[in-house]
Amino acid sequence: MGAKKKTTAATTKAKPAAEKVAMPVVAGQPVRVQYAGTHRMGSVQSMTLDEAWEKLTPGFRDVFRLTFQGQEDKMKFPYMDYYTIVYNFCTSVTKENGSNYGVGSGDFATRSCSTLSPDGAPAKLSGKITQFVRQHLTDVFQADMQSRCGNDLLTQYCRKWENFRFSAKVVHGFCIYLNEHFLRRKSEFREQEIYPVYGVCLKEWRDGAVAAVQDQVLRAVAEVITADRNGDITSSFMVRTVVDCLVDLGLTLDFSAQGGTPSPHNAKKKEKDPNQGLQVYQKYLEAPFLADTRVYYDNESRVFLANNSVANYVVKVQSRLKEEEDRCMKYLHASTCSKLIKTVEDVMITQQMVRLRAEFMIYLAGEKVEDLKAMYALISRVPQCMDELYNAVQTHIRQKGLEALAKNPTAMTEDPRLYLDAILEVYDQCDPLITESFRGEKEFRTAFDKGFHEFVNDNAITQLAKTSKKSSEQFARYCDVMLKKGAKNLSELDLENTLTRFMIAFKYIDDKDVFQRYYQQCLCRRLISSLSASDDAEASMITKLKAVAGWEYVTKLQRMFQDITLSTEMKNSFKSHDPSRRNDWKFEFHVQVLASGAWPLNPGSMGLQPPVELERPLTVFNEFYTNKFSGRKLTWVYPNSRCEIATNCYKVKRFLMVSATQAAIILQFNDRDVITYGEIRDAVSGKMSLPDESLFKQILVLLLKSHLLMINDENEKVDEKDITSNDLEIKLNLNFKPKTVRVNLNQQIRAEQKQNEDTANKGIEDDRTATIQAAIVRTMKMRKEMRHQALIGETLDQLSRLFKPNVAAVKKNIETLIEKEYIKRSEEERDLYTYVA
Repeated sequence: MGAKKKTTAATTKAKPAAEKVAMPVVAGQPVRVQYAGTHRMGSVQSMTLDEAWEKLTPGFRDVFRLTFQGQEDKMKFPYMDYYTIVYNFCTSVTKENGSNYGVGSGDFATRSCSTLSPDGAPAKLSGKITQFVRQHLTDVFQADMQSRCGNDLLTQYCRKWENFRFSAKVVHGFCIYLNEHFLRRKSEFREQEIYPVYGVCLKEWRDGAVAAVQDQVLRAVAEVITADRNGDITSSFMVRTVVDCLVDLGLTLDFSAQGGTPSPHNAKKKEKDPNQGLQVYQKYLEAPFLADTRVYYDNESRVFLANNSVANYVVKVQSRLKEEEDRCMKYLHASTCSKLIKTVEDVMITQQMVRLRAEFMIYLAGEKVEDLKAMYALISRVPQCMDELYNAVQTHIRQKGLEALAKNPTAMTEDPRLYLDAILEVYDQCDPLITESFRGEKEFRTAFDKGFHEFVNDNAITQLAKTSKKSSEQFARYCDVMLKKGAKNLSELDLENTLTRFMIAFKYIDDKDVFQRYYQQCLCRRLISSLSASDDAEASMITKLKAVAGWEYVTKLQRMFQDITLSTEMKNSFKSHDPSRRNDWKFEFHVQVLASGAWPLNPGSMGLQPPVELERPLTVFNEFYTNKFSGRKLTWVYPNSRCEIATNCYKVKRFLMVSATQAAIILQFNDRDVITYGEIRDAVSGKMSLPDESLFKQILVLLLKSHLLMINDENEKVDEKDITSNDLEIKLNLNFKPKTVRVNLNQQIRAEQKQNEDTANKGIEDDRTATIQAAIVRTMKMRKEMRHQALIGETLDQLSRLFKPNVAAVKKNIETLIEKEYIKRSEEERDLYTYVA
């Protein structure tokens, strides 16, 4: 048996039956190049550089000649023959490089490095093509273009560019194999630029054709654009062609410089990235164009403003900006648009802001809504110019409000309705400026709010009162007038709308805690005296306050309403309790039981001994309440109690509406007509010294001035100083003839008013102290450790929604909390605080 021969199968890649040829493309359509038959490649024919170029030269010459003559349709040549020549040359064994350039090898990476070098045969073929294109441009392009100028130059430039680009695409198709299998590897030799054929053509156009006539072409382009701006009829497509030319040059050459293989196909793909490949366009056209634009519009702005109004100028600028945007769309590259618009805005808006601002102030003073809208639409295009407008609006709102409130500050102080009506009128006049002229822009709304806030809290009324808290007080008094019975006889709907409008102004006051205190006092009087026009309106008002200031802000107000409801239920319960003990009462007796912590009530500094007629009802109710609620204590608030006394000593029966103290005085005259001052005082005080006898005298003088009581004569004018001794006799005026059957004598006296104001002010300060301390503790509990300035800043921020706190007060309360051991100061760092759990 003989040994088996070992057979080794050699694996080699078959020669391509026919190489895939990429047809040149113009505007997305294949070039119609006629060639005969289908060439099937067989064995590779060895070929020198000179031999290859001799065979290729006719094809190159015909392509460039026919396209430059506009005879592309007559282009008939063996396209595949030229492709085969390039293929055979690149893959043949030549004496020049002495190595196999790819025959029978499918792995390009295994080929000799010498064949890939810039000195290899394929690179030399690329050099031959470069020389041909350069010479062609010198012979055909430059010689013809040097003699032309203006529009003729531009027309010929565009035509020749289109023809040249067509030719470059055709010859690029000849050299597909050279481009794909040799020049694609140029990244290995980055020290030297190696372009594919299409890139070679465009590079020569850029360095030769464009450089030779660039100044003339750019001048012609500038003339066309200027004529277009002047309204003349122009051939804008020529500008577009120049733009496309420069962009195509930059995109193709930039792509090649980054290691790609540019072609008529992938050059378009690069255009998607506006930041790459535009160097040629930006250098030769965009930069001079933007400079010319600046000069053009600088001249136009100065001339136009010298002969026209600012209003017309605003319209002109808007029109010009629209034209430039259209111009970009029509024949400029998309990347230029933002630069162009910014240039025009800088010249026609920013550089003219002094004139525009002056006109804006005139429009604002006259509140010309439409003119302001047009001005805003223009200037808003330049954000850095807007701060001046914001400040102008803020100043205008503030000044307008101050002027409105300075017209009659005394009357507005006496009647809060005049005060609020003036404020809301300013709002109604100025709000359309924000919503219509400035489209409700946030920054303008902020400026409006700041200006409104300033004049609401500091105006002629607050200056007259010498306190910024006066505004909050007037707001509370306004609500009292509107919610009280008899206020303009408003319907439920009108009253609701009035309260809704009030809330517009309410959000601008600083001292919301002051408003809360005064509103609480006014609500107290309305509820105790049953003076509310509508319970629904009262509840609606509390809901509105809650929406703006929060739930805690209205807690006491809601509790007051709750107490009135509970008091009504208790009144019914008391009526049914032991009716036999009520049989000897000759009058109605009602009690309102109110929580001391929710109501701003003061038992008063003047003691009161209830009249004999009231002693038994008070005792019975005390027993009833004590049995029902053990552990609770009742404190009678006589200054807020009221009585209705029927007179039986006159021909016409009268009903006197009086306070508890007044009732105690008047009921003493049931037994006699003349009583000394000392006797009246002792009966009222229970023979104890009055804590505030001056207050008692004022109450008595009020009855004397009403002529129900008198000293000598009913027409005599009396004052506190007339009550000089305990023996002074006070008489009942039996000729008392008021104009109405029901006479209201329960009027607040100066002492009570001052006492209420002092109580309110003290309550406000006490509440602020407690609120500041609570904010500090709350902040420290959350942060655990804080620096001094950070603690003050965060505390002020928390308190700003309720009142404008004083920094000194915050510091003082920090020290107080350190003494109370809620927080402690670090021994090492004196500005560092730590929360004490």
